[in-house]
Amino acid sequence: MSVTSLTNLAVLTVNNPAQTARLLLAMRPGREALCLGFSLAMVLSCLLQVGMAQALPIPPDQPVPVTEPILLILARSAGAMMLSILAFLMFGRLLGGVGSFDDIFLLTVWLQYLQIGGLVLSLLSLLVLPLLIVMVTLAMAVLSLYVTLHFLNEAHKFGSLWKSFGVILLSALVAVPFVLALTPSGPV
Repeated sequence: MSVTSLTNLAVLTVNNPAQTARLLLAMRPGREALCLGFSLAMVLSCLLQVGMAQALPIPPDQPVPVTEPILLILARSAGAMMLSILAFLMFGRLLGGVGSFDDIFLLTVWLQYLQIGGLVLSLLSLLVLPLLIVMVTLAMAVLSLYVTLHFLNEAHKFGSLWKSFGVILLSALVAVPFVLALTPSGPV
């Protein structure tokens, strides 16, 4: 795929996520391509997380936070994403969905690339106008939820965004405690 077609697909994802999901699912890339895409997404996400951490201004009276090892960030990101994929699959089927692991994997990896684009926007807004980062982050969270609802609806062939919302809610109830447990500076 060319950069232009990827850009067009990203724009289509924002404008019509259900159609995008159908287009992506019709591509049927192999498991190797999915794993490669997943790995690249994890590396790019890790680099951006480290970049964001380095770009955040530190008040003069605060100590400089310790930077986490990159392998830990990679492992935590990959683990959280795989946990999300498995939870989306398991709870989707529990609610009557028929999506396969590869379907959910593909759509989640594509969503990860869109979130990486959102991280780039966040990083740019942090560098240009730091107050804008709150609005960009909130907009990305809402957009991500909107796209995920439609992606799950298409993958599981629910015919109902409410079932997709149920999958997200149930997945969050299971995934959040695990992600918090994997976060060394977290409350657990």
